Amino acid sequence: MGIDRLGPYQIVGTLGRGGMGTVYQGVDRQTDAPAAVKLLSIALATEEGFRKRFAGEIETLRKLNHPNIVRLYGFGEQDGLLFYAMELVDGSSLEQELARGRRFDWREVTQIAIETCRALRHAHDRGVIHRDIKPGNLLLAADGHVKLSDFGIARLFGGSAVTHAGNVLGTAEYMAPEQAAGQPVGLRADLYSLGGVMYALLAGRPMFRAKSLPDVLHKQRFEKPDRVGRHAPDVPAVLEEIIGQLLEKDPDRRVPNATILGRQLEAMQHGLSLAVETVDADPDVLSGPRSAAVAPPSPPDSSEVDQSAVTRGMGDSGEGQPSVTASWPTPPAPADEEVPDTKPTSSGDAPDGPQPISPSDAPHDAKPTEEPEPRTHFTPVAAEELDRPAEVRHHPAWISPQTWALAAGLIAVGLTVWHFLQPPSADDLHETIAAHAREGTIESLLQAEDEIETFLRLHARDSRCRQLRQYETEIELYRLEQKFRLRAKGLASTDRMLPIERAYLEAINYVRLDPERAMAKLEALLELYNHRHDMTGPTGKCLELARRRLASLREQLDPEMAQHLALVQSRLRVADELRQSEPQRARAMYRAVIELYQDKPWAADAVRRARQALTEGSTQQKTDQMDR
Repeated sequence: MGIDRLGPYQIVGTLGRGGMGTVYQGVDRQTDAPAAVKLLSIALATEEGFRKRFAGEIETLRKLNHPNIVRLYGFGEQDGLLFYAMELVDGSSLEQELARGRRFDWREVTQIAIETCRALRHAHDRGVIHRDIKPGNLLLAADGHVKLSDFGIARLFGGSAVTHAGNVLGTAEYMAPEQAAGQPVGLRADLYSLGGVMYALLAGRPMFRAKSLPDVLHKQRFEKPDRVGRHAPDVPAVLEEIIGQLLEKDPDRRVPNATILGRQLEAMQHGLSLAVETVDADPDVLSGPRSAAVAPPSPPDSSEVDQSAVTRGMGDSGEGQPSVTASWPTPPAPADEEVPDTKPTSSGDAPDGPQPISPSDAPHDAKPTEEPEPRTHFTPVAAEELDRPAEVRHHPAWISPQTWALAAGLIAVGLTVWHFLQPPSADDLHETIAAHAREGTIESLLQAEDEIETFLRLHARDSRCRQLRQYETEIELYRLEQKFRLRAKGLASTDRMLPIERAYLEAINYVRLDPERAMAKLEALLELYNHRHDMTGPTGKCLELARRRLASLREQLDPEMAQHLALVQSRLRVADELRQSEPQRARAMYRAVIELYQDKPWAADAVRRARQALTEGSTQQKTDQMDR
């Protein structure tokens, strides 16, 4: 039979399994309170030094008591196996929401980030770094608020990584560059990861995509992501700037701490809201739905952060500080980070709830239920043992003069923000673009790409858009040609290529080895698709690349081929003169022309002439023999 009890909890279902253990849904037998109970695997429990790390993580977890952090209920041991109980959150993770196709608007993302900042502020003040901020570890509770889970999961299950910084722990898609390099991480690594989460929620995808873990880690360390505004055009410039600062490769260039980040986001949130309410704003600038699915902001923490105290206590590296233990499972599912819905149900409920326990759910050394009571001990963590929770400020219902002054100040801030959010004028944009275009290189156009995109989006009816669309096309063709060059070198995938793209790739593969053959293939490609003259779609762009490549080859090779062809024709004239006096030598010269130049497209006429001369000579020879 399977596990039916762990400490004070009756096991009623399985929430998830993984290499680190199994997460069950439990119910306290005395209070009927639900909990998520994680039973760690036998391999982990017997690993050298693990029990010491487990005890350290549990002690650290006792420091955290915050409404935006999943709470610890207790921990224990049963038959040599370690387990701990956490708050069971009735809701879904942001990873699940993304997997379902949900797109978050900037107001929702701002509120999620503000609440996450409150959780991180509480943890960072106590010397605790999360190290694995990702959508799968941010849970939307039933009341709409955010709860941060899985504190310390990387440190707890990282083996020797507790003392050695050279190992990479965390989730690659949201990992800070210093973490990807295996270096010591500080609290700003959590802020980088939060920036990555905000990017993914707005764009509907992570910042970087790659086919392997090393590729993702390399991108995190050295590549700059696209502007989030390219994937979510309604994102305010202020929020895009904040996300860009969070994603700086150098930790010193990021927002200093979660407190300042939270205040920046709150100021932006209030400022933009007031600007929308008090100003007849341009809908292209302040766009997007006015309502948000996330609940209104929860009251902020009352205790202010003493940044100097944080620095004195841990520094920004965080090296040597304990982490916090894992709190929420990452069960196996089609999406690696997806967490199943966790609405408590009985074992007989619908399949999307916790499933009944089967014998396979239990660890290999689990004791049969008919045996005596298992050897177990459980240490509950009462609410009063946790750290002091953040106090809630209660404001009087009446409006004081100070409140009116604050409101006036916020309106002024909102108007200032709105002013700076106004897009540049068409003339200013065009002047910047024209300055780059005058340099006459594709590199200069690439530097003006953002301005070109902004002009076309905001001033679509301007007569100058025609020229700018040509610039945009040049940039697209340049990037496509670069992709073909990578394919030719075997550095990019050739999967799902169109027939015309494969033909063009084959032609350019000949450019270095046999440029004349490359010209012939390009000419054939253009003849086959000569009904297309526009540059829309993959076929049109590929044809334009073929035209340009052929023109370049002709410019390079035509003088040389003309000179060579003149030489071949002069030798044919000599052979023609020898046909009567020295027919055998003439035939040898004709055969030499055919042998040397039959594969050269530019020499096709000369080869045809040589073949014809050989045929005529052979016919004449037969006639002479018959006459004799």
